[in-house]
Amino acid sequence: MNKNIKSINLTFGYLCNNNCIHCNIGYDARSKVKDRSTEYIKKEILDAKKQKVEQIIFIGGEVTIRLDFFEILEFAKSNGMKVHLETNGRMFSDRTFAKKTFEIMPNLDIAMSFHHTEHTIQDKITGIDGSFRQSVTGIKNMKLFGLKNLIIICVITRYNYKNLSTLVTFLKNLNVDGIDFTLLRIGGNAQKNINELFIDITSIQPYLFKAIGTGNEQNMRIKTYGFPYCTLNGYILHAYEINFLNVYIDGNTYIFNEPNDCKSDWQKERLNIKAKSKNCKKCIYFNLCEGVWCEYFSQDINELIPIKKKNEHISAMIKH
Repeated sequence: MNKNIKSINLTFGYLCNNNCIHCNIGYDARSKVKDRSTEYIKKEILDAKKQKVEQIIFIGGEVTIRLDFFEILEFAKSNGMKVHLETNGRMFSDRTFAKKTFEIMPNLDIAMSFHHTEHTIQDKITGIDGSFRQSVTGIKNMKLFGLKNLIIICVITRYNYKNLSTLVTFLKNLNVDGIDFTLLRIGGNAQKNINELFIDITSIQPYLFKAIGTGNEQNMRIKTYGFPYCTLNGYILHAYEINFLNVYIDGNTYIFNEPNDCKSDWQKERLNIKAKSKNCKKCIYFNLCEGVWCEYFSQDINELIPIKKKNEHISAMIKH
């Protein structure tokens, strides 16, 4: 079946002004990959336009530190492309930068990484002193200049798993629109720091569920990413993976365009980076659940318990 391309994740390269302790790429790998040229990125934007792609995702590394950031944003706008930007938000601490960004593209959609309410811990996680202050100021400036949809991506580690509910309230007070709580992927910096970072899903669960409850109380959109359905108990409807499943059922897909010039169909690739236990075959959602990150099994876990009873809410969420 030919699929419509819903969005293209265009990776500009891996250069970044953070060096996050949990980064799945890692400094060593990032330093060996040359960032893509302005000409290449413009060509990909034009190709996306020809393919009638709904949205192009600007992702790094950190796209906003590029000298051609505004030029590329202008180019995307002039070609009628909707842009989703993934960023750590630090460059937006400069009001002039933030103002110009939203003057160029008022309908810009942003997902921003942020992981803790305490400045010392956030700075420890990012590897940069002062990053907490810059990111918080960046959030304020984004909202000041009209950003309508700001989603925070929070990677859960031993550093922050008890802080999740507090983070929800903290970000709600900054007018953030939602949070994606993401299970740690093990690779790059995360692999090097695994003993310092890893926390099992069972330990995360009570704090994650409390955070979801806090979000519901405060009318804030909360999603989980990387957590199998069986680990979410009564909060399965918050699994981001259901979105991917419905996109697939609708006959659509996403394309990932990586710096090694590999273009992969995300509907296939996302399954290649996930795995299931033998026990999972007993689950009634075996064919609908993606499982857990492949690397997670290296930690000798046994937390995936098959769901035996059908959940009517899941059935209602998933298109047939």
